[in-house]
Amino acid sequence: MTRRSYKKGDWLFICDRSGEEHYASKGRMEWNGLFVYKDYYEERQPQDFVRGVKDKQSVPITRPETEPVFITNPITWDDL
Repeated sequence: MTRRSYKKGDWLFICDRSGEEHYASKGRMEWNGLFVYKDYYEERQPQDFVRGVKDKQSVPITRPETEPVFITNPITWDDL
C-alpha cells in the first residue's frame, strides 16, 4: 500500500472493480451499487430500458372447424 497525502474532507476507498485504493473524490457509484474509480466506471446498458411492443396474434377472419368426412371400405370411384 502506497502512502497518500492528506486531503481535507476526502477519504480513501477500495475500488470494487480493480481492488485498488483511491480517494473517494475520484470514485463514482454505478447503477448496480459498485463504488469504482472513475477510469473503471461503466454506464448502464441502454438496452436495459427498452420496452417490448405488444404483438397482435389474432387472425382477422376465423371459421369454425367442420366435421371430418370418413370414407368407408371398399372405396369406389363415386367416393372420390
